[in-house]
Amino acid sequence: MKLIVISIIIIVTKSISQTIPTNSYLDQKNLYPDSNIIIKYQKDWQKDYFIKKIAEFNKKPLGDNKIVFLGNSITEGGHNWNERFGVNNIVNRGISGDFTEGILARLNEIIYYQPIAVFLLIGINDIFDDHPDRKDITPSYVAKNIFRIANNIQEYCKNTKIYIQTVLPIDPRKYEDVKGVLLPKFDPPLTDQINEINLLIKEQNQNNIYKVIDLYSVFIDKRGFMNEVYTTDGVHLNDTGYQVWVEYIDKYVQPLVYDGD
Repeated sequence: MKLIVISIIIIVTKSISQTIPTNSYLDQKNLYPDSNIIIKYQKDWQKDYFIKKIAEFNKKPLGDNKIVFLGNSITEGGHNWNERFGVNNIVNRGISGDFTEGILARLNEIIYYQPIAVFLLIGINDIFDDHPDRKDITPSYVAKNIFRIANNIQEYCKNTKIYIQTVLPIDPRKYEDVKGVLLPKFDPPLTDQINEINLLIKEQNQNNIYKVIDLYSVFIDKRGFMNEVYTTDGVHLNDTGYQVWVEYIDKYVQPLVYDGD
């Protein structure tokens, strides 16, 4: 059985009560957070769905020689990424409602299986929800967590290629029209926060440690919002949006395809 000895298992966050002790062995028994995990800022529905998806992942582990698509509902909504790319080694690890703290809590599976590559898209839920304690979550906080995720993977997965994708734009008006609810009054506005997160991602990657894929610029329109032809509700993608995403990153995915047994 594969066994990886790690002197310091991934430090998640102070807000996560369940951590694997240092100087422990990371094996198949402790790859996934248990149902008692407490993740800061999670609402009840997010916690319930997180636990449900983690149970599914536990039943169908990542496996070897995989490309991992890691993120929230936008990633999960791509469903079968293998069909979209015409390959056979992509695994969808998107969880609806997830945010950077949740990703940090579930990296052990990735560390254990040492994937070929990770494509990360995360951050919109950090700033989107109206959790009363989330005023402490700033674009700087989100960008730092994105790099904590990437750095933790890099530290323990030396051969894993890491692709950080910029946070997609949104269309607040379409979201309100489709959902029939008004968005909270964000200060600064969500669109400004998204721009700042993406700017910080680029600035913090000036040494080109990771490959930053600027999805934001692909999906934005002249208004400065998500192009309405790509979205169902101003936040999530429709089939056209997913096709644009696939076409844009295909040049990065195809060289990573593994056709072995």
